[in-house]
Amino acid sequence: MTTTESDAVLDHLDASRPADEVRAAHAEMRERCPVVHSPRHGGFDFVGRYADVRGALTEPATFSSADGVFIPPSGLPRVPALEWDEPEHSKWRAMLEAPLTPASVRAFEPTLAEIVNLLIDGFAGRGHADLVAEFAAPLPAIVIGRMVGLDQRAAVEAAHTADALFESIATPAFDERMAEFVAFTETQLTERRREPREDFLTALAQRQVAGVPIDDAGAAGLLVAYLLGGHHSTSSGVAGLLRHVLVEPGLREEIEDNERIVPRVVEESLRLTTPLQLFARTTTCPVDVGGEPVPAGRRVMLNLAAANRDPREFEDPEQFVPQRKRNRHVAFGAGAHVCQGQHLARAEMRIALRELLSRLPDLRVDGEIEQSGLKGGKLMTVSALPVAFTPER
Repeated sequence: MTTTESDAVLDHLDASRPADEVRAAHAEMRERCPVVHSPRHGGFDFVGRYADVRGALTEPATFSSADGVFIPPSGLPRVPALEWDEPEHSKWRAMLEAPLTPASVRAFEPTLAEIVNLLIDGFAGRGHADLVAEFAAPLPAIVIGRMVGLDQRAAVEAAHTADALFESIATPAFDERMAEFVAFTETQLTERRREPREDFLTALAQRQVAGVPIDDAGAAGLLVAYLLGGHHSTSSGVAGLLRHVLVEPGLREEIEDNERIVPRVVEESLRLTTPLQLFARTTTCPVDVGGEPVPAGRRVMLNLAAANRDPREFEDPEQFVPQRKRNRHVAFGAGAHVCQGQHLARAEMRIALRELLSRLPDLRVDGEIEQSGLKGGKLMTVSALPVAFTPER
């Protein structure tokens, strides 16, 4: 049965709760009931069991995204294609697709390796580093910057601006951070109108992408999709992977003995890390969720992180199992709204790990690893990963 006991239900906007407490709350709600009601933020239902989460993700006609994926509304521009239903969803998805297809990502891999090695160059001669601040955080920012047309300086600035905006959701600082993000994007678009180039930003500045006219709100939404969606989740994914490889007993040796297991290691890390964890939907009709009736018009929060640790789907769900053969995690979602950047994210994680272990073979943890609570009501990540190694000469 459902519950409305507010003291027993996670407030996903409470960023002060440490990661272990958040995970414990996820597990407690998932095991208590298929549908757990929260009276907070206007009232909504948490859904955390794997079969129910995947079912909702793959039934967009019943679980609509059009009311937004944040509870309460974030104040961000409406995010293409994530916050649209058909037929608009497919139109927005087509605008974002070209640089994110598997073929495009394969062609981009030499550039990914170049960016990864440039970042390693920045600390390889020093003998110590914070792999979050100096590597995992800037890497996706520079990659996405290259894709949309930003140089490295502007890409890093965009990442800082986007980070500040995301972390300010549901705080008094949001309006100021939003104004900073808008000012940054307007500056970039103004430059492209003055000096057009062959890049995505110029297409946005000219208000037409993939042959489809867009207005200023659409342009802002597309930049949010790239700069927020493409940065936060991948940065968290890279940091989580590096942490697992450095702390899981014997994992590094397994990789060194058999590099073919790296794709499975990446998937297992994504399952346990689940960077962006909570996505809202609205029911369009009465529906049964795990035997519980949910009425039409109900706001529902799909808990991807809880689903990815559901013992009904995953054997030893709290353990890192590098050779896990059945790993249908939902870290990238599923169904029509599955993350378009998943192929790029996987490539960044794989290449980042490969190059780091190749260049810094005695890389080791050297200090306290820090993890965040939920930021922006969605994101949980490794926030500091101090390491030491023999400096390159």
